[in-house]
Amino acid sequence: MGIKQVWLWLTLVIVLLLTAVTAWSASRSPEIKIVYVYSDSCGYCTSFGPTFEKVMQEYPADIIDRLDINKKQGLDEALNLGAEATPTIIIVEKGQVKDKLEGDVPEHHLREFLQKNINESLSKNG
Repeated sequence: MGIKQVWLWLTLVIVLLLTAVTAWSASRSPEIKIVYVYSDSCGYCTSFGPTFEKVMQEYPADIIDRLDINKKQGLDEALNLGAEATPTIIIVEKGQVKDKLEGDVPEHHLREFLQKNINESLSKNG
C-alpha cells in the first residue's frame, strides 16, 4: 500500500469519525432549555437565587443555562431572548422562546411554571 492510499484511508476514517461525533453531539443537545437571567447586583435575584437553585436540582443540568447580565455575552443573549427584568426564567424550546416568568416569585409559582412548560415538553419528547 502506497503512501497516497494510506493518506486517503486516514482521511476517510477521520471524516467518518468527525461525522459520527457531530451527529452524536447534535442528538444529545436538549430540545428544551431553562434559561435563568440574573444579576449579582439585583436584590430580587439575591433573594430568588436560592429558590431557583433548589428547584433546579430536580432537573438535568444540561438543560439549564444561566445568563449574568453584568457580562456582555449574558446581556446580549438575555436581550435576544426578550428578557426585560431580573430575575427572569425563560423557557426555550427548539430554539424558540416558549414562555417566561419574571420576578422574585415564590417556590410554588416557579414549580407551577416549570410543570406547565418543562414537564409537559419532556413527556412529549420521551
